[in-house]
Amino acid sequence: MNYLAHFVFNHEVCGLPADPYFVAGVILPDLWPRYSRKRRIRWAAVRAAQPACAAEHNLRAGLLNHIAVDRAFHILPRFMRWQEAVKTALADSALHPAVAEFTAHAAVELALDHHLLQGDGQLADRFYNILRRCDLEFVCERVAVLGCVQTCGLGDVLAQFIGRRFLRTYATPQGIQNALGLVLGMVGVPLPASELLEQAVTGAVRAVSPYGLWEDLAAVSVADKMAPVVPCGLVIVR
Repeated sequence: MNYLAHFVFNHEVCGLPADPYFVAGVILPDLWPRYSRKRRIRWAAVRAAQPACAAEHNLRAGLLNHIAVDRAFHILPRFMRWQEAVKTALADSALHPAVAEFTAHAAVELALDHHLLQGDGQLADRFYNILRRCDLEFVCERVAVLGCVQTCGLGDVLAQFIGRRFLRTYATPQGIQNALGLVLGMVGVPLPASELLEQAVTGAVRAVSPYGLWEDLAAVSVADKMAPVVPCGLVIVR
């Protein structure tokens, strides 16, 4: 899932407290390609880590939550049907099968955020307003320790992500088409022609619907795999 779908599932469906450090942990795996394609979070280290404070606990819980929820989402028959529908829309494109697969995957996740924004115009602002309460220097320092990874420059990426609020643009098909091109470029996938991006987005918007999705995820007991969020006093108010 993408940023807003994770946020809705965790905090509006599962009822987890919307702690800013937990939310930051959840976004980092998707945001990471904007930061670096060479530096990798060591997930075994994250799982083995013993957080030193509540904020670090929640940051780690968010990181692990992202992995657990995505793993469950990506094996849902509903997700697989959506992805196949987009691949069918691209069937005559002559794209390499791996490129078509990834393009369809990304388009589906962006389309889900699009539909969530269509249903709740304030969703993106609620998401960003929680994130902006984080001490970004603390986030970078603790991710470096939790994930055994260099994070020099990550704070700038986080600050730009929060400041630009570009998820608002997902409310329109053109916005998610632009985002799809950016996602493919960030991970090094050869960029299809704009007509193919439009076909992928059109197919995804038609195929994807959030209705029934949350029940499907609940049925695979994702919540049982998620670390609890604990009260945390380390908040920056801007």
